[in-house]
Amino acid sequence: MMGSGIERRSGLTVKQFVDEYVIPNKPVILTDQADGWEALNTFSPEYFKQHYPDKEGSIKGRTYRLGEYIDMILASTEENPAPYPFKLDIDQKFRELLPFLEPGFEVLKRNRLKSSLIHRRIMPRASTLEVFFGGRSGWFPYIHYDLYGLYAIVTQVFGRKQFIVYEPGEEKYLYPDPEHPWMSTIDRYYEPDYEKYPLFKNAKAVEDTVHPGETIFVPKGWWHTARSLEPTISIAQDLLTHYNWDVFKRDIIFYKKKESALKAFLIGAYLTVIDRVMV
Repeated sequence: MMGSGIERRSGLTVKQFVDEYVIPNKPVILTDQADGWEALNTFSPEYFKQHYPDKEGSIKGRTYRLGEYIDMILASTEENPAPYPFKLDIDQKFRELLPFLEPGFEVLKRNRLKSSLIHRRIMPRASTLEVFFGGRSGWFPYIHYDLYGLYAIVTQVFGRKQFIVYEPGEEKYLYPDPEHPWMSTIDRYYEPDYEKYPLFKNAKAVEDTVHPGETIFVPKGWWHTARSLEPTISIAQDLLTHYNWDVFKRDIIFYKKKESALKAFLIGAYLTVIDRVMV
């Protein structure tokens, strides 16, 4: 079942954003957080094909050059969509883009993911700043919440993207993967087989379209997915604060238990302590 509409806001101070959306764990579309970004005036499929044709990314194990992928998304149709998503880690592989994303969001200046107390041995799998490319009818491969309970902050800089979100608690209808419980196992969820996944009929979703210059905030534990309505370029950033530390710690411990119960216990204790001392 699909509902329509995520609240849109502008002019929020950091305190208002935290008090009204972060702490209550509510999604919102911010209409002015990317004001001033040069990316909004510069980024387009043609721009990236001209300037960065040899950047490489992989989709389902296959490597594509960005130039060839741009051709694919420009030709993408509902009947024959380009594979999705092509994404690149900006901090690691695409730092040339950083000046185009200024000024940065004030709330991200206290992002715990940037703390030296959080190192790769604790959280080895997450990229915290990425650029996504997609073509018409490119659906994200699965419904999910962001691993480690991270807040997702996604800004459209080119093209429109449809977002579908499910609040925490709806996972009982989403068939989470026992090995990776932040991922749904529903195949082709956009054309679901209700005989195979009968409970999915009961899932309550909220849908909205994010336009260029708009930013969607997806809170911790909110299941979500997205579809490009046309060629799209998005900037995705992750945020860790005290307010999503509970899910962060839970997911870290879940994966560390696969290595050893002792390691999970020790890292859990460490995370409890540093939560008290971090800003």
